[in-house]
Amino acid sequence: MSSPDIWLPIMRRAVGLCVLALLLGAPPAPAQAPPAAAGRVKVATGSASIVRAGQTIAAAPGVEVFEADVLRTGADGRLSVMLKDESRLALGPMSELGLTRFAYAPNDQQLGLSVRLARGVLSYVSGLIAKLAPESVRLQTPTSIIGVRGTHVLVKAEAP
Repeated sequence: MSSPDIWLPIMRRAVGLCVLALLLGAPPAPAQAPPAAAGRVKVATGSASIVRAGQTIAAAPGVEVFEADVLRTGADGRLSVMLKDESRLALGPMSELGLTRFAYAPNDQQLGLSVRLARGVLSYVSGLIAKLAPESVRLQTPTSIIGVRGTHVLVKAEAP
């Protein structure tokens, strides 16, 4: 064996040990924090639920609501949610509303609220997002998009 042929296996082993040492000595990847709740259920009567990641959760006072949740009420249901920016969403019977976007970090200038009312009745009372950045609030129905510039909106959407 020539001189380079002798050193090749030794160098491969040394490089492998260095890589292993680096991997073992590296700090663990930071765990992602769970998403922060957008708000909480204040009132739930009759048939009222939250659909989160395909799972249905009974809505009850104190239950957290997150971005991407869908709020539903049955024929006898009513549901009221207070968001972290003090916005209030109230659904009447036979309603379905998706919380499609919620961002409330005023210090980082991250503000936004977007909901989609698929059917039913929604009463919206604006909170701090609408006061700080009114253009970032959006209420959507199957036939329209509403930009909020006031403090209280009542919307009725009928399923197509």
